[in-house]
Amino acid sequence: MNFGLAPRSRIFLVGNGESLKQTNLDLLIGHDSMAVNKIHLIYPKTKWRPTHYLKVDYSAFDGDDWKSEILHHVNNGEQCLLWDAFRAGAHPSDGNYEFIHDGIGEFENVRYIPRCNHHYLRQGEWHNTCTGLNSILTMVIWAVELGYQEIVLVGCDGKFSTPDKDHFIEDYYKTWDADYTNRNNINILMAHEIISQHCPIPIYDATAGGYLEMYPKVRLEDYA
Repeated sequence: MNFGLAPRSRIFLVGNGESLKQTNLDLLIGHDSMAVNKIHLIYPKTKWRPTHYLKVDYSAFDGDDWKSEILHHVNNGEQCLLWDAFRAGAHPSDGNYEFIHDGIGEFENVRYIPRCNHHYLRQGEWHNTCTGLNSILTMVIWAVELGYQEIVLVGCDGKFSTPDKDHFIEDYYKTWDADYTNRNNINILMAHEIISQHCPIPIYDATAGGYLEMYPKVRLEDYA
């Protein structure tokens, strides 16, 4: 599989925001789209499936849920960009911050990448597959690396309150820590500041509502 060619000029980057409750994702069928993390939880409500999938985060709150998340996309043949610890596992003695007992192994449609130093410093920069801050930064960088000429954001609300209200499904997370809201709001703002300053291609925001003011607002119905 060639991860370096974009078959179309436009790609839709789909976040996991609450706004997806008001979004007709079936409009994206037939278009290139990239999704992240627990997007498979919305599949019972849509026929749409992404062409690309990214996961570089692991939450100790979710135990081994990461494996089922990933395999939904790997087995569907989507191009996947994954943290390399998901390949064979991770242990603190190897310099990792998380403990993952085992991995999913090698697949033709999977590209594994290491987390960059920014990931553990709550920082980010515009560089090859930066994994710092929010996953949206890595998604945008990957879309540019793939050769797309235009990005449209969907479901990227840009603001966090509590996990039971921040996503398209109430039990997206079963538990969370006390710093959840503050940490995520800082990270998402920094990520979009970097993206808006450095992304070399146009970005439009087709999110229903949302709080991102740095991109031109468009209607998904007009772009899909």
